[in-house]
Amino acid sequence: MINLKLAALMSSKLCHDVIGPVGAVNNGVELLQDEGSADMRDQAIDLVSQSAGEAAARLQFFRLAFGLAGGLGSEISLRDARTLSREFMKYGKAEFDWPEEAGGVTALSKDAIKVVCNLVAIGAGALPRGGKLSVSGTADDIGWAFEFRASGPRAGLREEVTRTLLEGYNDDDLTPQNVGAQYLMALCENNGFKVSINALEEELTVLSVSSS
Repeated sequence: MINLKLAALMSSKLCHDVIGPVGAVNNGVELLQDEGSADMRDQAIDLVSQSAGEAAARLQFFRLAFGLAGGLGSEISLRDARTLSREFMKYGKAEFDWPEEAGGVTALSKDAIKVVCNLVAIGAGALPRGGKLSVSGTADDIGWAFEFRASGPRAGLREEVTRTLLEGYNDDDLTPQNVGAQYLMALCENNGFKVSINALEEELTVLSVSSS
């Protein structure tokens, strides 16, 4: 029997991550429809605009990180990953720094792009109270490697996520809390990519990934 638990948990995760801004859009529309709230019209418009932008940014980022963005082609430019990651991070609490020179516009395999985007998401999740997530690295015809440095108050990973990054994908250990990390490690194991935890300190988490 085919185990569909990973697909089911990933679907639940994506719905959970998008429902917040979509619900806020709905709240804003309800305020606009309330004739007794004319004085709150500008606030309602701002809420709808902000939340719609956040929902769109998340959906486009998730399409790249988990779906088939770019159609059935075999490669995607790092420029696309950088642009969508910046939009995704713009609505969170943390500052985001991924300079153009970190990978440039090199085209990588879709699975490599997915891994990089998933580590951006995990790095963002390591900053519950804000801070800064910095991406550095290189990519060329020989190979690629990236580092994700999350620094800020109470920066850190969930215990389940840490265990998954250290031990790799395991069907039996899938939970709603670690499904993103499990998906990441499944991609890495399928492609021979290597993920490492370089630092787990107070207010600092450093992750890295390379093509070999």
